Amino acid sequence: MPFIRTTTNVNLAVDQEKRLRTGTAELVRDILNKDPIRMMTAYEGNIHLCRGGDDRRNVPTAFVECKFFGGGYEVFEAFDKAMHELYRNVLSIQPQDLYIKYEVIYGWGEPAKIFKI
Repeated sequence: MPFIRTTTNVNLAVDQEKRLRTGTAELVRDILNKDPIRMMTAYEGNIHLCRGGDDRRNVPTAFVECKFFGGGYEVFEAFDKAMHELYRNVLSIQPQDLYIKYEVIYGWGEPAKIFKI
């Protein structure tokens, strides 16, 4: 079950969030070979988020946390490239303004049970 949380300074419109969710689901299916039905996403827009000094506070920026069950560097590399393209197309966020953190979780529990870390 991938969990992907996006925090951005962009004021997300409903259609932008939908395009991100749909695009991410396609990447989960095509790159991670996971069923998107088990994907969970969270989007936080219009957050005071800035990369660099105050002169860049109006530059579209995002921090994305990706938690995956399994995976490896080669999968993350392909997913990373595709995510940068998705966020550039949907939110006009340039690659240098998008930070993506990857975390592999080895202890997802079954639905309605406690996560085992």
